[in-house]
Amino acid sequence: MNKILVASLIVSVVLLAGCESKNGQIPDTKTSVKGDISTDICAEFSADFIYSVIKKPIVRVEPSKISGVFSCDYYTDYKEDFYKDAKYNYVGAGGPSITIVLDNLNVEKQKEARKYLGMTVESSPKIAMENMITYRENKSIWSADLIINPNRFVWANYSHKAITDDQLIDLVAAMADKINGRLKIKIEKNPIDLEAAKAAELGVSQEQVVRDFLNALASKDIPKALGMMDANENTKQGWGVNFNTIKSLEIKKIEEAFKEEWTPNKQTFKATLKVSVTEQGLQIGWENGDNFRWITVEKNNNVWQIHELANNP
Repeated sequence: MNKILVASLIVSVVLLAGCESKNGQIPDTKTSVKGDISTDICAEFSADFIYSVIKKPIVRVEPSKISGVFSCDYYTDYKEDFYKDAKYNYVGAGGPSITIVLDNLNVEKQKEARKYLGMTVESSPKIAMENMITYRENKSIWSADLIINPNRFVWANYSHKAITDDQLIDLVAAMADKINGRLKIKIEKNPIDLEAAKAAELGVSQEQVVRDFLNALASKDIPKALGMMDANENTKQGWGVNFNTIKSLEIKKIEEAFKEEWTPNKQTFKATLKVSVTEQGLQIGWENGDNFRWITVEKNNNVWQIHELANNP
């Protein structure tokens, strides 16, 4: 998660207790109205919109994966190994990005909290909507916020020099115009086809790996099936006991599952199987007849392996 988003959440939790909307609930608007926006930030401010303002191609768009957090990240560059820490053997995906977040918190309390942390809060005359621009001690912008009502605002920031402070102000000014139905800029097509880029990044479907694994079980070649798993030996022994309860297995269907969560190194599939098992098999999750299994494959040392076999999504 964006570091500034984390910091904002901390400020909200620690210093702003009791600042929800009047009924204590977070409005979950699905469609926007003039003067407000929906909680689907990526839809409200498309990649085309962001590109039209900043004039830099957007290579990836990601909504928040955290329930109740209404945000969207727009990447101007993205790498699977952007974050590296040799000491902890950590590699993480990311890149320079712009983040837009909708919050339902008391605006005045937010101002107080930011000033308490040593920041300065001002208003920009370039933005035709009530706003607050928060500056760090070094005069760089921490966030640029549009005030929708006293308990609701949408804010933007950026990381890793994705844009400049001036471009951030321009972006938020355009957001204000869009929110209030007076958009002045011409919307241009983002030069990156995000769907095609994502498909190319993910590569080909590894359904055949799943099919080969299930066919090994169907032919009772348990050693081959276990050899395709990335589990340790103790875990493989447990699976060996499980698989030996199968008397017959027929693949009825294999479908792609949770494709929005696929990565270049991880894919998930749903398999519909017709199975006959022993009495012991009935006690460890199998049923005689149709069974459903969610199978996740992961790439390890450039080899795709069965990483997870689950009864439920």
